[in-house]
Order: sequence, then C-alpha cells, then structure tokens
Amino acid sequence: MRACSITRSAKAPRQRALVAACVAICTPLAGAVESTTTAALLTQAVASYPACSAWHVSGICFWLRCTPAGCSIRTSTRFSHFAPDLVVSTYHDTATHPWPEIGIPIAAASRGLLGALLGVELSDSAGTHSQADRTDKQRRFRDADAIGHPGAGLPDLVTCPSAVIPFVPYYQSKLDAAVWRSYLPAELLLPASWVPGMREVGTPPLNTWGNVYPRTGEVVQQHEVKAAAVLSQRVADFITRPAQPHVYAYVASGGTRRRRGQLVWDPPPARENDPMGGLWQMNVAVPTPCHIFGLNDTASPVSYGDAMTTHSGSYAYTLWRPYACCRVRGQIFLGSIQFGLW
Repeated sequence: MRACSITRSAKAPRQRALVAACVAICTPLAGAVESTTTAALLTQAVASYPACSAWHVSGICFWLRCTPAGCSIRTSTRFSHFAPDLVVSTYHDTATHPWPEIGIPIAAASRGLLGALLGVELSDSAGTHSQADRTDKQRRFRDADAIGHPGAGLPDLVTCPSAVIPFVPYYQSKLDAAVWRSYLPAELLLPASWVPGMREVGTPPLNTWGNVYPRTGEVVQQHEVKAAAVLSQRVADFITRPAQPHVYAYVASGGTRRRRGQLVWDPPPARENDPMGGLWQMNVAVPTPCHIFGLNDTASPVSYGDAMTTHSGSYAYTLWRPYACCRVRGQIFLGSIQFGLW
C-alpha cells in the first residue's frame, strides 16, 4: 500500500492548508483494515471525541416552574457538541460488508424480506469491478446502509440524547432496490438531478467529487474512495429528510424535542460541504480524523483516499452530527440565550 507523500515546502496559505489537511487524513496508514467491529467503532469514537465533538457551553435556558406554592424561573446550562450518530457503509456485496457482525445479518434479512414481499429478486449482486476491456471504468455501483452507531447510546451526563438508536438500521439499499438501482426513476423527478453544479460534493467546476443527486447507487468517479464518500453523502442526505422517494427510517433532524429529561436542538439535515451538515470519519479502511467531504486536492500530487483503498471495495464512515441541549427544569420553556458556536 502506497504511503502519502506530499511536499511540505508550499509557501502559499492555501497550499499550506491543503498540506495540513492531507497529512491529517493520510497519517494513520498503519491502521488500514478491511472491516471493523462494534468494539473498534466505540474505541475510535471515544478516542476521537475531544477533537470531533467540539463540546462547549453554548448558552443558558430559562424555564417556568410552578408548584402549589407558586411559580419561579429557573435556568439550566445549554451545551453543544457533535455526536457519532450513524455508521454509513458502502460495499461490493453482502459478504464484504465493512461492519460484518451487524451489517451482514441486516443485509441478509433485508434481501430475504424483499424477496418474500415481491416474489422476485431485485438485488442479486451489487458492485462493479473495472476490467481491462471496459471503457466505462469510472462508473461504480455499490450497495449501502446506515446503521445507528453504538456510541449513540452514550450516557447523557455530558452529552445530548441522540435522535438515533444504536444498531437500528435506518437504511438498507436492498429494501430500497427499486430506487437505489434505478428500476424506478423517482430521483429523476427532482431538479437537482438535472442542473449541473447543483448539490455537488466539492466546489465545481474545478473540484467536484460527484453529484449528490440523483441519490442512487451508481456514481461516476475514478477514485473509489471518493466514490464511497459521495454515496455515503447521498444516503445521509435523504435519511435526514422526511418524505423522500426511498424506503428508509427517517432520522429526526431540525427543531427541538424533549428527550430523556433534556430539551434537544436536533441537528439540521445532512448537507455536503458544510460542517454543520455533519462531519465524516472513516472507519474502514483507514481510521481518520473528522472532516467534510469535498477536499480540494487539485493542487496536490496526493488525492483524497490515496493509500486508503480496500481490496473488497467496501468502506464505512461515521457521521457526526451537531446537537445542542439543556436540562429540563420546569413545565414551560421560556427561551434561551445562545453565545456558543451553535
């Protein structure tokens, strides 16, 4: 496996920033793996929490508390942080799922359920491999799923209660085969599927990893790690929005909800090129720091994902989403003063 090599003599600020980003992402080459486990996901999330969470006190909440003796105003501290919500996997076939202990049983059950419901097999084989006699080597297809991260159930002492339940499958492309495999062209009814430069991962026209729409399992991208990133962004895009033309379980996004004794500001829907739309952390093949997709590496000899490819073509990312919350201290929420980052 080729190690990252990039000059450190760049003088321009933009080049220095690019060097730093590439070095940060490419540093942990020794940890390259073909799959991960629940224990490894938890270990990586806990180790990354100080850097990825950006935990901070972000304001004060005001509550009206009434008892038979009268009413009073109470306060509670508002704090904000990113949390590991979902493990989004893309893979060539079920046998090479990057989180096998959880992903393989879910994928097998989904395939069996789909066959029983429809009486026909729509998801026989997933991935595409480039061959020497093919001219469309940049076209890639992968199955995908999104499963609740095991760290989403961490104690709520210093973290906000997540909208996600650990190990719950929020998306499985085999159940969504009709749209994910483009048997039904539902995504083509959306304007973003037709307008060039609209909803792109990266900064078009010079630097784009691929289009978010149409949100199907096929992507045109020469680099398979970038292809996996674009497919992961597509999955996160529709499962964090209600009433999308896919078969999935909606992940609550936006607005406020009371959850386990806390008033929680849920994260906004996933959005590319925007940290508040979610941070990504690779679990397979190479554990990385948290980052957003779309790194501009056009001025570098090293591309995102170099020396991070797997033999199986399977990858897994953790999606960290930004929460804010404060403890409920009364019957009526009067409002809050916010002075944090979000």
